[in-house]
Amino acid sequence: MRTRSVLVSLFAAAVLLGNALASAQPNGKEIRRDPEGKKGISPYMELIVKGEAAFVARDIPGAMSTFQEAIKSAPDQMLGFYRLGEAEIEQGKLDDADKTFEAGLSKKGSDDLKGKLMFALADIKERQLKWQAAKDGWTAYAAFLQGNAKVKGYPATATERIKQADRRMKDEVTYGPVKERIAKRIAEKEKEAIKNAQKDKLNR
Repeated sequence: MRTRSVLVSLFAAAVLLGNALASAQPNGKEIRRDPEGKKGISPYMELIVKGEAAFVARDIPGAMSTFQEAIKSAPDQMLGFYRLGEAEIEQGKLDDADKTFEAGLSKKGSDDLKGKLMFALADIKERQLKWQAAKDGWTAYAAFLQGNAKVKGYPATATERIKQADRRMKDEVTYGPVKERIAKRIAEKEKEAIKNAQKDKLNR
């Protein structure tokens, strides 16, 4: 799933970059800038575009830094949080991405963007092996799609992921005690091996 997500993100980044530059720089002329983003590109969107360019170029630290700057310039906008979270995932910073996505949900953004953010948040809970939280996330995502018919999403994915979360939680209940006993035996064996090694050292 992550490979597909990365490809989708890269494609979305390229589209966003192209659209923003096309609207702000018509017919090859100088880029038009507008603080409100109506007659030209806003400082916020300019930073988002710059961050996307860094992301596409695989300069993930640069992308993260730029998205953070964008968030500071417009802390009430959802897009910066979504893109920063995606960049943090690429850096393996799942806990940071989790917090970023959570923060982003309360910000302003389109329903389509909110759907993407909810998908990403449920997905990251899975990666953290937080199965109940993942199930809750996919359930919320599915309900959001059902209540917003115009939003493009993946309801079938949510249904399958909910089932998987249930299976994983059931396995933890069933096999949890077994894993604990195995871990305990391994710890005892390791402790015994250390004692034997110490005895051997003293007998030399």
